[in-house]
Amino acid sequence: MKEDAQNLNTDRADRSTSLSWAFGGISVGIKNNLLGVWILFYYNQVLGLDAYLVSIALAIALVIDAISDPIVGVWSDRVRTRWGRRHPFMYVAVVPFTASYFFILQEPPGTSDENTFFRLLILMVVMRISMTFYEVPRNALGPELSKDYDQRNALAGLSSAFGWFGGAVLSHYVMSAYLLGGSFSDAEGYKLLGFWGGCWLFLGTLVASLGTHRTIPSLYQPPTKPLRLTVVFGELRETLSNRNWLILFAAGCVYAIQVGADTGTTTYYNEYLWQWRPQEIAIFAVCQAVAVIAVSLLAPYFSKGRSKKNVAVAVFLLATLIGPLPYFLRLVDPLTDFSTFFSNGTDYLWWTLLIHSCIGNSLAALGFIYVASMGMEIVEEVQAATGRREEALLGTASSMMHKLIGAGGTLLAGVIVSFSGFDDPNLTYETATTSAITSFSWIHVGFSFFLPLISTALVAFFKIERDDHAARTRQLGYAREKA
Repeated sequence: MKEDAQNLNTDRADRSTSLSWAFGGISVGIKNNLLGVWILFYYNQVLGLDAYLVSIALAIALVIDAISDPIVGVWSDRVRTRWGRRHPFMYVAVVPFTASYFFILQEPPGTSDENTFFRLLILMVVMRISMTFYEVPRNALGPELSKDYDQRNALAGLSSAFGWFGGAVLSHYVMSAYLLGGSFSDAEGYKLLGFWGGCWLFLGTLVASLGTHRTIPSLYQPPTKPLRLTVVFGELRETLSNRNWLILFAAGCVYAIQVGADTGTTTYYNEYLWQWRPQEIAIFAVCQAVAVIAVSLLAPYFSKGRSKKNVAVAVFLLATLIGPLPYFLRLVDPLTDFSTFFSNGTDYLWWTLLIHSCIGNSLAALGFIYVASMGMEIVEEVQAATGRREEALLGTASSMMHKLIGAGGTLLAGVIVSFSGFDDPNLTYETATTSAITSFSWIHVGFSFFLPLISTALVAFFKIERDDHAARTRQLGYAREKA
């Protein structure tokens, strides 16, 4: 019989703890902003390294990161220290995470492609591993801090809001006239991005670590037992056979290809398809951040009394339809006898793309908030079945494969850029804004529609609902009947 979730008091995080944990999302957002927007364009178009070489360095670092994820996850699930299971890893990560981010965006002292490639590779490996030491334990803290079905939406929403604030506001600063002037290829702007991004990244990691430190005594402590490989692998198999975890895992694998193939696409579009100057669209990042932060904070209210899964699927379907639409309309414009999209340089184009980017990013962020919150519910389902809380394992086992597959997507991004003609030493701006960007756009639009559609269809098979979670939290002692 279903439990009445409204008649239960469930363990919740207080406001200070929630804000401290969520503030750490700034560091994640700044890192994502670098890897998703700037790094491929910077090393390819500013430093002159072939796109396929940049993508190889990024992909190798991502593979190493993927391997480190489950190692750190299993380690932090089982370790016992006076600072708990998660915080020792988070503190260790602060300095190398910050320093590697800074140096990635400083011009290399050598001028050869070989030196640039290996310098990028080493710095990316350091940043990826240190990021794992921070991000894996921090993510695992979320379901530990709150067992409440609705507050988990709020935690995921707050983290998303801070992440978007960090990444988008930094992008606005970089694209302002003070930094990049009239071109996306101004190396000085990227140096300052490294400095200010590093400062905020340092602050985010430190606040999340120190702000949640006081919760350590109340967090779950694993039982003391010998760490035998046969036992560990048996437990891994038992934990990862969970049906709902496998569904989200499969959906994430499909979407990981899209994330990898998206690397750097925004900057290529801005420079060569829409032909913006940076200061013309600097405000876009701020408006996108405001829109995403607003929907992130409203996420708990949108799903109040509803199924997270159903809301997530509806949001993702809408995002999939809207996302590639402007690019598709621009591509078919020369093929028709009438205009299908606004011309470059017009106010209509500016406003349309501003509104489109705000809506598209808001829908995607909202969907991922619910998926992250759905993943938290799996923790209690597994604990009820096995007696173990393995937040980090559940997150990192999927992220390992997502990153391995995403590494292939990142390689694909470099191949698409090279195949489209952007690595041609004789490339002119006219060619870049016609044949090169047209080939690039057709390929990318195809990936941007079909892969998210498949991923969303898989999410629809997720089965944990509000009443299922309520029954488990009461069974495990995390919820009590209301007085």
